[in-house]
Amino acid sequence: MADYVRKTMLSQGYAHIQKINLTPEKKTEYEVQLQMYQESRAKMMMSSSIVPEVKTKDGSLKVYATVYGTISDAIGDISDGFMEALNNLYVSSKMLADACIVEGLFLSGAPRKNLTRSEARTGVVKTTKDLFDMTAAAVIAFSEEGEKKINSTLLAIEEKARFLNEQLTENKDKQLVFGQFLLALGRLPKRPDRLDAAKDKAKIDLYKFKVESLTKMIDSFSKSQTP
Repeated sequence: MADYVRKTMLSQGYAHIQKINLTPEKKTEYEVQLQMYQESRAKMMMSSSIVPEVKTKDGSLKVYATVYGTISDAIGDISDGFMEALNNLYVSSKMLADACIVEGLFLSGAPRKNLTRSEARTGVVKTTKDLFDMTAAAVIAFSEEGEKKINSTLLAIEEKARFLNEQLTENKDKQLVFGQFLLALGRLPKRPDRLDAAKDKAKIDLYKFKVESLTKMIDSFSKSQTP
């Protein structure tokens, strides 16, 4: 979890390469070469303002090729729609992480079989995409679902939004992401069919209260200032 906290991580390629022993000098050279590879591609695919970082750990060779930055800079032009831009950023984040894993293995000189574990991490980009995707699914599903499922989904959306708020370290990211998310929440059905048809009208009233409370929370996130 440490890689996801305090900095806004946009992409990370993690690789564990066995049976590699590098001298301190070779290790430094390795890190510099991988960071140069990472930086040029990250600036092209995301933003010129990104901050690249390559760390290695002993225990054979554990590689962390990480890109930090802001979603608002990396996402670029949203004139064709925020979700299209977000989905494109997610693809770029994963592609960059995968590329750094391959390059890390190549620079180590080890055969493919020595790569015992790898993971393409997309950090805050995936968290943002997951939040919007689960809400878009709820827009379609809520009219056919009952009270228990709807309440469970609303709780999951709230928890995901709180987690994302903790990950976003820049005010401009909070304003962009949660400002757009308010629009997504506004697409939830006002009166889901099954709840509206129930004899117990308290169910529809409770639903409206929960959506309003969630909307107020997101609005506060969009206006919050990081210390």
